[in-house]
Amino acid sequence: MQVNDDFILAIFAIAITLSAYLSAIRMVAIQKIDDLSGDDPKETDPAVKAAAKAKARKQKWKLTKKLGWLTLADAPMVTSAFLLGLYLLWNILGFKTICYQLFRADPHAWLLTIGLWLFLIAGTVMLLMHVVAWVKTFCGLRAGEEKLNQTERVLITPTITTEEEASASDANATEGDS
Repeated sequence: MQVNDDFILAIFAIAITLSAYLSAIRMVAIQKIDDLSGDDPKETDPAVKAAAKAKARKQKWKLTKKLGWLTLADAPMVTSAFLLGLYLLWNILGFKTICYQLFRADPHAWLLTIGLWLFLIAGTVMLLMHVVAWVKTFCGLRAGEEKLNQTERVLITPTITTEEEASASDANATEGDS
């Protein structure tokens, strides 16, 4: 298959866009993690403050670990964009002559191969991460629906009263109407 520069430029643009997308997600998540302090200015008890800070540290660590999974897609995507950009600018920047002078070889073709493979790997990881998120969302929706149905059953369930309680509540209702 003959690969032309237009095709490579399109893949390069997609890689740059996805890298920016992943970077934006990472920056928002880091900001959210930094916002978790555990400090309550109204709290005066040092033991409660210490427990709140410990809980906040655990939440930060848990979120940081989840953020680490994003690196599995982010690192190959950024590297792919870099290598594809280098491939596109290789001759313009004069790297061909520099590489021949230093190494007696031209790694230009390797940049394209490695860049495309990294793009494929990053895309596959992103797909898998999306599938996992979809499944978790679906399971969360199902669990939430089941909880709502249980709550509705509890709210709809009539209470059984004795005849005396029923007549007393009827009497109270008629007194309130008059």
